[in-house]
Amino acid sequence: MGREFYLVFPPVFYDGGDSYCVLYVVSTSFGFCTVALPILTKRYNLELKPGESQLFLPASYMALENVMEGKGVHIDCNVYVNVYAAKHDKFTTTVFLVLPIHSRFHYEYKYIPSLESMPVSAQFSHLYNSTLAIVSSGDHNIVTVSLNLTESESIVVNNQTFWSNESIRLTMNKFESIVISHAGDLTGSSVSSIDPVFVATGHNCGRLKTDNACSGMFSVLPVDDSHTKANFDAEHIFVTPFFYPFLRGYKIRILSKTDNYRIQYIIGNESNPEVLFVQKDFVDIDVEANVPVFIRTSRFASVTVITPGKNNTDGIGAAFMLYVPEQAVLLSEYHFIVPDLNTTSYVTLISRNASQLILDDRNVDGDNMLTYDINAEQYEVIALPIQPGYHVARNVLKEPFSLYVYGKQKPSLGYGYVAGFNVRT
Repeated sequence: MGREFYLVFPPVFYDGGDSYCVLYVVSTSFGFCTVALPILTKRYNLELKPGESQLFLPASYMALENVMEGKGVHIDCNVYVNVYAAKHDKFTTTVFLVLPIHSRFHYEYKYIPSLESMPVSAQFSHLYNSTLAIVSSGDHNIVTVSLNLTESESIVVNNQTFWSNESIRLTMNKFESIVISHAGDLTGSSVSSIDPVFVATGHNCGRLKTDNACSGMFSVLPVDDSHTKANFDAEHIFVTPFFYPFLRGYKIRILSKTDNYRIQYIIGNESNPEVLFVQKDFVDIDVEANVPVFIRTSRFASVTVITPGKNNTDGIGAAFMLYVPEQAVLLSEYHFIVPDLNTTSYVTLISRNASQLILDDRNVDGDNMLTYDINAEQYEVIALPIQPGYHVARNVLKEPFSLYVYGKQKPSLGYGYVAGFNVRT
């Protein structure tokens, strides 16, 4: 939870006349928030009460691509809150957790996952781009973007062409925003700045196979503070979620800013772990079944789950990008929302003792629980349908657990996000 947030809404994919944006502010007490787009001279006041407050915003607040604009949204509250945001248009739905702004002077983002665009017809190719969104929290902020492009690729940003070996150097004022958009896979790119910035990665309409339905992806990235961690070269543990049984599998993308480290992973209840010695900036693990994956890295890394699209048991699309926090930063209590976007929604909870979990003052239904003995430790995974609105999940013993929210809708709309994790501000 935090008191100050910045964000920008991702670009519209296709506006059928019913596109809109939503902000969800979750509070555990009474208070108020100011929501503003200062450069556009827009300002809204939200009175908070325990639970959820919503603010619907027009589609015109969605970003353009590769152009500096004043569409940065600033949220300032007098109490601690969680903030979630959603963008909905005719063909895509995107929901994401907004992280509170970090107070450190110098910012770095070196763990940026992305996704390669699948082939489409030439007349639509300009719509299917990977994106990297930035909002500045300070004036005269020097922001440097190093894109991981191939030697033959270039990009035009603010009417200037940049090639693979060139860094994009931007001078951004407070509340200015830019969404860098490119047809290539931007995985391995980096962002650094003097003043704090909001950074999110995604895709206008991502999918893993050419015959799959696509959906918008947008995942806010935590600032890279790994170099300040005494345990950078220590082991880090992640557990990716099992999803409600309509997905047939997913991709895991693991990044570290240096190579020469070890990854050990176990898929589901497999008895023998796989071990990889990494000699490149990212590694993909393709998971063919709908099972959790235990991951242990010998160095600080970032883990992202990308779901396929329409390669599902019921033929309904649900492509999304999901940040997986390491086990050390999980929470023991979550106050979160499930958006009402005409989708069927679910939650996945991962705990070492699911019998201690309470969801909305009721014990979690054990009939939907699967147990996995992973690396000599027991993990219990529960995936449940859930209604839109405000929810509270907690562990009565105050032990940390994972919580993910996701949804689907015919023919191809899908969304997914981590409900929260411990963020140092």
